[in-house]
Amino acid sequence: MGNNRRQRVSDCLNSPFQVRYENAARLQTLLNEEGLLAVISFGQEHETKDARLVTVELPELGGNSTLEVWHTPCSPETGYVGEIRYSRTDTVLFGYIQFEVSRVPGMEQATYDAYRAILACQQHLGYPYLLRTWNYLSDIHREEDGLERYRAFCLGRHRILETTPDFERHLVAATAMGTRTSQVLIYFLAAHEPGFRLENPRQVSAFRYPSHYAPRSPSFSRATLKPWGAEAHLYISGTASIVGHETRHVDNPLAQLDETLNNLQSLADNARRLHGLAIQSLDELSLLKVYLRQGVEMAPIVQCLQRRLGGRVPALFLQGDVCRNDLLLEIEAFHAGILGIPEKALGG
Repeated sequence: MGNNRRQRVSDCLNSPFQVRYENAARLQTLLNEEGLLAVISFGQEHETKDARLVTVELPELGGNSTLEVWHTPCSPETGYVGEIRYSRTDTVLFGYIQFEVSRVPGMEQATYDAYRAILACQQHLGYPYLLRTWNYLSDIHREEDGLERYRAFCLGRHRILETTPDFERHLVAATAMGTRTSQVLIYFLAAHEPGFRLENPRQVSAFRYPSHYAPRSPSFSRATLKPWGAEAHLYISGTASIVGHETRHVDNPLAQLDETLNNLQSLADNARRLHGLAIQSLDELSLLKVYLRQGVEMAPIVQCLQRRLGGRVPALFLQGDVCRNDLLLEIEAFHAGILGIPEKALGG
């Protein structure tokens, strides 16, 4: 399930961008292409300075060197708004901010400041609606003033997002993963019109978690569905072995993987039922990104995914610290598909 697998992206002309995995040896060629919205690398940062290039400093597993490539039909404009680097078309905005967390007193304030800069960038450029965010946090489980950094991140994010109108309605898909670097990286996707917040019937919505998880509940949705004409993108958040709000199958990575895939299937089913997204099974997904905690063996995870998905979905494997200590893995997903008639409208 590597880079040479068939890329399941839509050929529809309505989509403002497409996503695929490519070999990192093609980086310079890709940066010379006019239709490049963004390229995300993994592992060590590149010397190349380009507003479209972002490096997630998590090691890739399996001996591959992979890029996540976002292509558009047109030539994007690149630039800066404050600390945000961006790449945009008439339809969509990609941007990111990266900084040393030690520059401010604590993760809570660093997160608040970063999201305030993101919101200001959106307002300045005219893309008011977030669709998806990725948050890579240094030492995610370290305590600062008696509060775990992930919980401090949740508090800072909530503080700034609750200042926006009807904020819970517009919460979007997100990933929050721990790194072993000294920097925080947040990148995001935004648009002129909102997507649909999508939740998982098997899980309590993250923004409704009991207070013992964090001083403020995590401010994200389980997925975002964004129509682009007759096509739609489904952005699925980092998803793990949680049922209700509790971790299941502690210390059992394969059982956690099965539960995670059940949650992904539930999200796909809900997207079909509520919005008519033409997806029946997980082997129709366009891409997977699999995060494994250090010490979790990759080979059994790959074998299980091949059994469940038939080896048909391109997958990238990274090592990272999942937000809960008892979670051994997390999977995020992307799907480009066609919209039909919602099952609920047909009485389903």
